Amino acid sequence: MVGSQKRSRPLWTIGSRYVLALVTTILAHALTIALRRDLPTPSFMLFIPAVAISAWFGGLGPSILATAMSLVLIRIHFLGPGWVGLGPENGTLSVATFLVVAVIIAGTMEALRRSRVLADSHAAALGRLNDENQRVAKRATKLLDVTTALSEAMSVDEVTAVVLTKGLAVVEAARGVLVSVEGDRLKFLGARGLTPTLEAQLAKLTMDSDVPVVHALRKGEMISIESPEAFREKFSGVYQDFGELADMQTYLATPLVHVGETVGSLALHFKEAAAVGASDRAFTMLLAQAAATALYRARTYDAELDKRRRAELLVQAREDVLGVVAHDLRNPLNLILMTNELLLEEHLAPERRTEMLGIATRASKQMNRMIDDLLDHVRLQAGRLSLEIEEVSVETIMRQTEETFRPLAERGHLHFHIATQDSAIVRADPKRVSQIVGNLVGNAIKFTPEQGSVSLRAIHDDNQVVFQVVDDGPGIPPEQMSHLFDNFWQARKNDQRGVGLGLAIAKDLVEAHGGKIWVESEVDHGSTFSFSLPAVTMPAESVITQ
Repeated sequence: MVGSQKRSRPLWTIGSRYVLALVTTILAHALTIALRRDLPTPSFMLFIPAVAISAWFGGLGPSILATAMSLVLIRIHFLGPGWVGLGPENGTLSVATFLVVAVIIAGTMEALRRSRVLADSHAAALGRLNDENQRVAKRATKLLDVTTALSEAMSVDEVTAVVLTKGLAVVEAARGVLVSVEGDRLKFLGARGLTPTLEAQLAKLTMDSDVPVVHALRKGEMISIESPEAFREKFSGVYQDFGELADMQTYLATPLVHVGETVGSLALHFKEAAAVGASDRAFTMLLAQAAATALYRARTYDAELDKRRRAELLVQAREDVLGVVAHDLRNPLNLILMTNELLLEEHLAPERRTEMLGIATRASKQMNRMIDDLLDHVRLQAGRLSLEIEEVSVETIMRQTEETFRPLAERGHLHFHIATQDSAIVRADPKRVSQIVGNLVGNAIKFTPEQGSVSLRAIHDDNQVVFQVVDDGPGIPPEQMSHLFDNFWQARKNDQRGVGLGLAIAKDLVEAHGGKIWVESEVDHGSTFSFSLPAVTMPAESVITQ
């Protein structure tokens, strides 16, 4: 229906021009007849305006029609046989004069009409050009604002925010994706106009991913895709995995290059197929250049800031260690010195000597644990603690924990329970997991009174395994809950059994594995410490146990 209306409109316009020629000619004829009574000789000059009007509004064809109709009407109503009938003189000369004048008028009016149409066309083109110039000027002003904001951005996060907000407004894109690259390591910086689910998928991109933003990075040149069909054909895998990306009309992806070094890539999505012209590409290139410079500078700034932060942490860690060495290690060291002095007595009873040796041994072990905790604390603060990740059976972890802590629990007259799912497997550093579990179980045994109960269990939950250490001890007051994982924090200020780093180290180790740790407790009803580790779905017999 719409198509037929569009086709009929030009036909009606052409038809109306010829109708106008007919109407004006008939009016001229009627006026000539009306004036014939008052004039001794009828004039054909009234037909000239009809021809002129037809030529001006209709063009050459309608003017010819008006001229021909005028001749026919003159012949029928005003001339006799042989083109006579104008009175005493022959009408041939008058008709010839009319015809010459009509042709001149028609040609002149047609030329004027075409000049008018051409002038209107030029005026419209100039109007469009003026509109485009104003649009470009506004975009140039916006781009200047963007480059100013990028020059003021200090961190990578700030650069990302400017590019994906003000930058997208300059190029008039509906969506944007920004990534950075250092060596072979790709990092997803952010996106705009996408769902959180899709952003989470894009955060997993690697240099081998076959998506436009990475493809442009590898090729080192701008990629342009003009339609969803072309997108599906060129990136069929992306369409299957990221269907939402392929619902736009036009795509641009350009690498971000600073002084010959590729620092990232920017992908832009446009809603309209004709949205990207020459000026749009030019603005995209200017935005990419400004973003590349800002990203390189911000990345350097972030690296320097990180170095400074690490140096400050190292200084703080050193001061913490010196404080512990000067205070907490002095107590077991003094205890060892005192027992050694007693052991030097010649008449010391054998039972007393054995007791002193036990005290010295326990003090030495306590010092060793403190030193290990201090070293781990320094490594974690400096970011130098490395993990040897492998696939480990949860059953193995639980068995080793039971072998280590059951004797300790029995000496404290505690009930110690173990519960696990035999098929559960985690990706972790077995030594560090044992350290985490040991810290939590050791604390539970330490603070649970005699005849109490301590349980260790593991629950396989989808893609993670949750370890839980449960005790029925005194519980933790609410005001202490927020400090449990702080460095060097102890509920009992004079507790000499540690330096207050066990839970802090456990938290750092869990987070280094990609898990999380939390606690639930109620005064007089015990506590439950839980932490999660990423799980692996595979047969238990293929696991290398430690």
